[in-house]
Amino acid sequence: MAVPKFDLRTATDDQLVEAYLAGSSEAFAILYERYVNRVYDFVARLVGDREVAADVTQETFVKALTSLRARRFHGSLRAWLFTIARNTAVDHLRRQRTTTFSRLTTPEGEEWEPELPATGPEAEPEETAQRAELAELVWQAARGLNPNDYALLDLSLRQDLMPAEVAQAVGARRGAINTRLSRLRDALEESFTVLLLARHGRQECSELDHLLGDVKLPAGLTPELRRTVARHVQQCEICQRNRRRVVTAAELLPALAPIMPSPELRATMDAAVQQALGAVPMSSVPTTVQQFRHWLIGSGTGKALLGTIAAIVMVVGAVGGWLVMGTAPVTAVTRGCSPLTLEWDGPAALVAELLGVPAEFKQEQPTRFRLPVGSFPVTVTREGAMFALAGVPVHIQFVAPLSAVTWDGIPLLDQGTRRLEVARGQEHTLELQCG
Repeated sequence: MAVPKFDLRTATDDQLVEAYLAGSSEAFAILYERYVNRVYDFVARLVGDREVAADVTQETFVKALTSLRARRFHGSLRAWLFTIARNTAVDHLRRQRTTTFSRLTTPEGEEWEPELPATGPEAEPEETAQRAELAELVWQAARGLNPNDYALLDLSLRQDLMPAEVAQAVGARRGAINTRLSRLRDALEESFTVLLLARHGRQECSELDHLLGDVKLPAGLTPELRRTVARHVQQCEICQRNRRRVVTAAELLPALAPIMPSPELRATMDAAVQQALGAVPMSSVPTTVQQFRHWLIGSGTGKALLGTIAAIVMVVGAVGGWLVMGTAPVTAVTRGCSPLTLEWDGPAALVAELLGVPAEFKQEQPTRFRLPVGSFPVTVTREGAMFALAGVPVHIQFVAPLSAVTWDGIPLLDQGTRRLEVARGQEHTLELQCG
């Protein structure tokens, strides 16, 4: 079957499925890039664990690959992906006998706090504190729902699926979904109202203070308490006024900043999906890296001078077909250096050709090539450089003196470990200065 002739980058989901079934691995890679962060955010909120969320997310896309190859797919692709993600996450919760949300941590191991990003210029401290409080309260209200109910709300409010797509994702009738979503929005709103008024309204309303009593929130946020406070608010002008000061929970929940995978978890997911696509055999990575190290260390002064560039190019290419996930342009500039010739052989030659690295770097002239989007740590000293990419360590020795190395103007030389970000749609600059 011939690959359809349309621009994959602007293609619809259905067109990308058509292209993948016609033999285009890049089409699935674009679908993966389009949805991976959304699926991860959805799953992380369900399972309450970042590493488990990464496992579930990569399993979701590997299952999707398998099903697409077997032509087992119909309906909305995004609804279908979230169906797989939801079922896989719920299966994990059942195995763990988990019935409530766990507390998420940051990649640094600290307590994760939900966030409502600012939509305009930098806000005043008071407004920033108010946004942080609202984010905390709406997330506490959402966590009070059981995972199945929360999944429905997330799909509808955060993932913006239509009711028919939500019904497809959970295997229910659309009429039943409309009724259930309406009930869940009411429950979320009631929970948010209780939490908000408990913090800011009970001082002004003695009856509300009596209703809340010694209840510890949010743990004591039962359906009975929600309904009791809701009935009170209908009759209380003070509580109605306090409640009207804030937008609804249904507006706040989708505004919460997404939970993003750490660069390490994202690299693991990318590698798993690329392996499933069959782009690069993972067993070839260590051999390729060893060949690169021997080639670079055994080369002359000029080649070692460009060790930083060569290392990034080779290792990113070697670990794995990340080119399919998207690339960004990089401009390399050398200052005070003689013209440099690069001799590529074996796997290095293929990688250089794919990335557009020329055979010669001319003196004081910019050299342009591309790198896969992503993030990886780098440490550069006057003796050499070290990269850790997808768990593969690469050490570079410099045999010519460098006085400065910068990435987008950020100093790398003798700066400890820095994380290089290669962002889609942004041009980056790598500068090396000799002398």
